[in-house]
Amino acid sequence: MGFPAFHLSVYTGAEKVSDIVNKFHENGFNALEILFLGNVLYAPKGSSAPLYPSVEQTEIVSEKLRGLQVSAHAPYVISLTTANPQRIKNTKAHFSINLKLGDILGATHITFHCGSMKTRDGEKRVKNLLNEIMKAREDRGFRTMLAPEVAGKVKSFADFDTLIRVAGESGCLICWDIAHDFARGGMVTTEAGLLRRLELIENNIDLKKYRVPIHISGIISTRRGEKAHTTLDAKQNQFPWRFILSFLKEQNFLEKLTIICESKNEKDSIEERINETKKIKNHLLSNQTTEYKRTKSRLDTFLNYQI
Repeated sequence: MGFPAFHLSVYTGAEKVSDIVNKFHENGFNALEILFLGNVLYAPKGSSAPLYPSVEQTEIVSEKLRGLQVSAHAPYVISLTTANPQRIKNTKAHFSINLKLGDILGATHITFHCGSMKTRDGEKRVKNLLNEIMKAREDRGFRTMLAPEVAGKVKSFADFDTLIRVAGESGCLICWDIAHDFARGGMVTTEAGLLRRLELIENNIDLKKYRVPIHISGIISTRRGEKAHTTLDAKQNQFPWRFILSFLKEQNFLEKLTIICESKNEKDSIEERINETKKIKNHLLSNQTTEYKRTKSRLDTFLNYQI
C-alpha cells in the first residue's frame, strides 16, 4: 500500500527521494509509485522541460528504494489509439525508456493511459501496438510489466470489461483504477458487480507472478465520467471506497492486489497523501464493514448494467 510519491526527471534531487522514502517506512507503507508524467523525449536548448533521468541518476534512486515495491506511471502524452505516425513513434520511444528505467528501479509494472476513443477501431489499434510493445519487451529481456489503466472519462480507452479482455489477450497486467471504473458507470457498487470483476481478473491475469495494481481515490464525476480527483471524505466524493475495500477484504483478495491511493486536494502535499493513505490502511485494519448507499445526486447508470 502506498501512493504516487514523486516525479522522477533530471531535476529530481537524491535528498528529496530519501526524505520521501523515510516517510514511507515511518508510516508502514510498502508500495511507491514513481511518476514520469511530464517527461519529454527531447528539449530545445535552454528549455527547462523535464527530460528523463540518466541511467546513473536512476541507479542512485533505485538504491534508496530498497525494501519498497516500486511501480511507475508513464507520461500522459503517449497514445495507443492514435493513427498519427509521429505520435506512434514517440509512444514507442516513451515505452522503451520507461521499461529500461523501470528495470533499473526494480519496478513491477508501468501504468499508463491508452488514449482517447475517437475512432471505432480504437481497440484494434491498442491491441496491435500493445502486442508490438510486449514483443519488444520480451525480445529485450525487460522484467517490468505493462499495466494499462482503466480510464475515468467515458470517451477514453477503456472501461474495465474492454481493458481486461485486451490485457488477457496481450499477456499483460491491468491497472484497475476503481474510482475511474465507478466514475464512468462501472458496476462496482454491488457485491455481484465486484465479484464479476474479481472473476475476470483471475481468469485473465497471471496472479501467480503478479499482484494487480488498484487505484483508490476520492473522485468527482459527471455524465462524461471523471471530472477531478479529490480526497476520500470530501463532500463532493461519491465513490464508496469503504464499501469496496471491505468487500475485497471479505473476499480475501487483498493479497492479490497492490493499493495505490491517488486522493488529493488542491494543495496535494506529501503530508496530505500520507493522511489519505492512512485512511485506507486504518479502515482495512479495523473490523468495520460498510454497505453502499446511493446518493440522490448521483446519476445511477448501474441499473442498466447487465451481468
